[in-house]
Amino acid sequence: MSGFVENLSKKQSFINEVVEGVDFDIHSLLKVPAKYALLTGGKRLRPLICMLCAEVVEGDYRDTKDAFLALELIHNGTLVHDDIIDEDLSRRGRPSVHVEFDGKRAVLTGDILLSLGLKYATKTGNLDIVSWLSDTAMKMVQGVTLQTYYRRKITSASKYLNIAYLKSGSLFEAAAALGGLVGSGCGGASKRLADFGRNFGIAYQIRDDICGVYSDDETDLPRSDMLNGDLTLPFIYALESEAMTGRDRDALVDMFLGRSRGLDEEEIKRIYEETGALDRSIEKMRGFAETGRESLNQFERNDSRECINYILDQYYEDFDPRRRLEIPL
Repeated sequence: MSGFVENLSKKQSFINEVVEGVDFDIHSLLKVPAKYALLTGGKRLRPLICMLCAEVVEGDYRDTKDAFLALELIHNGTLVHDDIIDEDLSRRGRPSVHVEFDGKRAVLTGDILLSLGLKYATKTGNLDIVSWLSDTAMKMVQGVTLQTYYRRKITSASKYLNIAYLKSGSLFEAAAALGGLVGSGCGGASKRLADFGRNFGIAYQIRDDICGVYSDDETDLPRSDMLNGDLTLPFIYALESEAMTGRDRDALVDMFLGRSRGLDEEEIKRIYEETGALDRSIEKMRGFAETGRESLNQFERNDSRECINYILDQYYEDFDPRRRLEIPL
């Protein structure tokens, strides 16, 4: 275990050095908020997956820096826009860009981060990488569009999972695929790694839904998804459950539709646990994670493959919504 943690810490240090070294050759009116958006924390999990996947196919993780930086810039640009759309006041424990710098400047900050992402994509000199990033950006925008469209609308788990793929799964899919392309230059290896990343990312979104209710972090708002009317898998599964009482159903739906704010986080937890929605969501999350593991384990065993398996265990197999993640991610 200590070897895995040491490996992850080493790579996180490299990621932070690369991110902090971004060439912000832009006007200060955009440079300040762009740096604020990019350097305000974050787990940097997508760059980490990119680097580890490059090593899975015997590549050098340091060669991925332009590829993962392009992805991270695009990702953070979309987050700035997401916070404006969702009217979220904070991001990673700090005021959102539109709160700190005003709405119009925030829109342009998101735009400049996307543009910088394009700049670093072209620096890779690999058209396959540029194509992956372009497709991923379009998927993310479609995911946010669908999430916005279905806000305060009750729909099926299949529609939710499609949104989860477009919003989150596609980013991890790209991270893994880019690592494969940089590490091997082989489209076949990249595709298998993309399968891993896609399933890892969908599992990650489901996990995020659950943690949104069970988080004990003071910087998080446990009921934000419900209050915003955003679909989550536990909510969908709770409504499908025969164990749901009429009173609880009405209270949950009224809150989701914005008609009341009567439920606190403890009541939401109780409903999710009593209806089996929590256990069912965890089972679904682990199913995607294990499908991803199967794709990953098609590659020969090496330290990086086993490090990713360690992350899969920590994030999904050993997941307990009431327990903090023990690895430094």
